[in-house]
Amino acid sequence: MKIFSQPKTYAMFANPAHRKLAAELEKNGSKVFLFAPPETRRIESETNTKIIVIAHNEFDWIIFPDVYTVEYFLEILEEKGLDLFELDAVHVTAYGEAVADKLRFAQLHADIIITNSEETNAVFSTLTNYVGESEMTNLSFFIPKEIGFSSGLKEKLIKAGAKVTELPIYQIVINEKKEITKMKTLLKGGAIDEFIFTSPEDVISIKHYVYPEILSEILTETKVTGINEITTQTLSENNLSATKFNKK
Repeated sequence: MKIFSQPKTYAMFANPAHRKLAAELEKNGSKVFLFAPPETRRIESETNTKIIVIAHNEFDWIIFPDVYTVEYFLEILEEKGLDLFELDAVHVTAYGEAVADKLRFAQLHADIIITNSEETNAVFSTLTNYVGESEMTNLSFFIPKEIGFSSGLKEKLIKAGAKVTELPIYQIVINEKKEITKMKTLLKGGAIDEFIFTSPEDVISIKHYVYPEILSEILTETKVTGINEITTQTLSENNLSATKFNKK
C-alpha cells in the first residue's frame, strides 16, 4: 500500500536516522535531494574555557542563541568537572524552544524563552521588560555564540548601559561548497516542492547554505515541514510558515 499521495520533489539534509524516509519517498516515485549538513567544530581556547568556567560567578545573565552554544558550553563545564547546579544562580535566556529543551535535558531552567528570535528588537524588548529598563545598568550579560555571528543584541544592551561579553565558542564549516550553489539554484528555480527538516539543527544548517540571503524569502515557493513538533516550532520561530510533515 502506498503511503504517499503523489510523487513530489523533496529536499532534506542527509541524516542516517532518516535514510529510510528518503527511501520510502523515492519508492513512491518522488525525487529526493539530500544535502550534507555542515560540520560544527568547537573553538579550542584557554580563554574561552576560563570565561565559561567562571560564568556563573561573573555574569547576571547568559544568553544562548542556538542549540550548539548550549551543547559546547555544557561540554566545557562537564570536562572541567563543574557542577551544573551552580548555574542556577544565573538568569538564562534561550532563543527558542529547542534551546530551552537542551537546557532542560541538563536540568537547567531558562527564565526567558524567545519565540521570535529573528527580531533583535523583540528580543531586546523582552529582556528589558523582564528586568526593568532602569536595572540594565546594573547587569552583565554573557553571550556564547558561533564565530562570525552577530544579531545586534550586544550593541543594544550596551547602549542601554549593560555590560556585555560575547564569546565565539564554535564554528560551522561547509566542506562541499558546490552544495551551496546547488541548493540555492534548486530553491530559487522552484525545483523543490517540499523541504523536510528533521531537527532544529537543520534550521541552522540551511541558514548557512543560503546566507547572506533571507531564509524566509528564499523558501517562498517551497513547502516547509518539520518531522516533529520541536522542529516545526523552530521553523516557525524563524519566520517560516511550517507544518508537521505528513506522509499521507
